[in-house]
Amino acid sequence: MSFRDKIDRFVLKYLAVPPPPRIKSGVRHIACIGDSITFGAGVGGVKRKTWEFFLEDRLGDGWQVLNYGASGRTLLDSGDYPYRSEKFYRVSMRCGADIYIIMLGTNDSKPYNWQRESYERSLRALASGYRALPNSPRVILMTPPRCYPDEKAGKVLFDISAEVIDGDIAPIVRSVASELGLQVIDLNAFTQGHAEWFNDGVHPNEKGNRAIAEFIAGALSEV
Repeated sequence: MSFRDKIDRFVLKYLAVPPPPRIKSGVRHIACIGDSITFGAGVGGVKRKTWEFFLEDRLGDGWQVLNYGASGRTLLDSGDYPYRSEKFYRVSMRCGADIYIIMLGTNDSKPYNWQRESYERSLRALASGYRALPNSPRVILMTPPRCYPDEKAGKVLFDISAEVIDGDIAPIVRSVASELGLQVIDLNAFTQGHAEWFNDGVHPNEKGNRAIAEFIAGALSEV
């Protein structure tokens, strides 16, 4: 491993998780569980350009959308950076949100992380854990967006497998949602054919985040 790789891994492990959001009183809350796509890496982590910000603006003053995205994290506990080992997971379990939107899987697609059966079991367990919270929140599963090859590299970056996301992870998310009786927001299908929404092919840019927020807002009103 090169010195640069060691630095990148150190930053990802210890510095990539920001402080938890402050919870407002007197409003309803949506907790967004995810990785760097949820965090907003495609817009440099700028809060006012994330899909959570645009979603909150779209829903109005009666809502707060909480960003619990942690870069590089996996659903799999056996992955290189498991989400359930993070403070965000523990904080999100205590935040008392009315709705939880779960989207983890992009980093699980990496060849050194991917385990199909374990992913399905882990997703079922994570969703069931949030649904069993004392306030009985509404839990929604969201498929990861499509990933596109970087123009310069000629491939999908960050060791992520678009084939695993589209062919394995997205179908598993849909299946587990159906099995548990949960709503699914199919971001994977929605982002098909929209490479322009991703500057690096993986993380949504501002335009992509605006489109994603509108899509989620519409899905929330369906149930």
